[in-house]
Amino acid sequence: MGKPKHEEHENHERWIIPYADMVTLLFAFFVVMYSISQQDLARLKNVSESVQEAFMGHKKGTPKNKQISISKSESSEPEVSNRFIVRRTANNQEIADEIKKQLEREGFDFVYQENVSPIQVKVDSRGVVISISGGFLFEEGTTEVQPQMYPILGLVADIIKGTDRLILVEGHTDNEPTVGSQIYSNWEISTLRATSTARLLIEQFGIDPKRLTASGYAQYRPIADNSTAAGRSQNRRVEIVMLNASTLDELKEEGTAH
Repeated sequence: MGKPKHEEHENHERWIIPYADMVTLLFAFFVVMYSISQQDLARLKNVSESVQEAFMGHKKGTPKNKQISISKSESSEPEVSNRFIVRRTANNQEIADEIKKQLEREGFDFVYQENVSPIQVKVDSRGVVISISGGFLFEEGTTEVQPQMYPILGLVADIIKGTDRLILVEGHTDNEPTVGSQIYSNWEISTLRATSTARLLIEQFGIDPKRLTASGYAQYRPIADNSTAAGRSQNRRVEIVMLNASTLDELKEEGTAH
């Protein structure tokens, strides 16, 4: 007589295996979705920054005459102040208008008083020219920029950093000989004032020195009549020129075209 067969008990917990598989798949799905959403946020941020740059956006409420701090980013490039961002594709007149607008916003509304203004912004064949009176930047017979004039150069530096253009810094004098100073000629004072301004743009405001060239022209490039006191005052100046070129090759091409 054979042994009675035991009935096999049905496993009521088999559902756990497919359920666990389903939970694992759902977890993986949501991880992927979360990762994609984070990438989209990063893209959205990049697009937002590009739009802000394209429309010359800047932060409001920046205190006037505030010293601009210089810091290095991971790419070792100077940090660009968010006060003024100029489109890299902006034309000369747009840049000139932006500089005038920012000067006026900072309280220098006299930039529109042509021919007598200590700060003039114009466009010529070289590019955008910011002309600053020597009597405004320097004490008589000296070559170091007065500290109270730093905010003006800081504003100009912010505009420069919003472009990739090469920059000329030019010193000019009137035709009067230097008197009572250790500087022997107008060649020296014009060159020293140009290099002093360029050095300040580099050391204080973080402009890449490879973009800058400084030179002095003494009294030989006047913009007014040296026979009058007003004319001589206009001729004593430092000009910061934002050239129509961002590389030496482009500069050569520009010179060849003219």
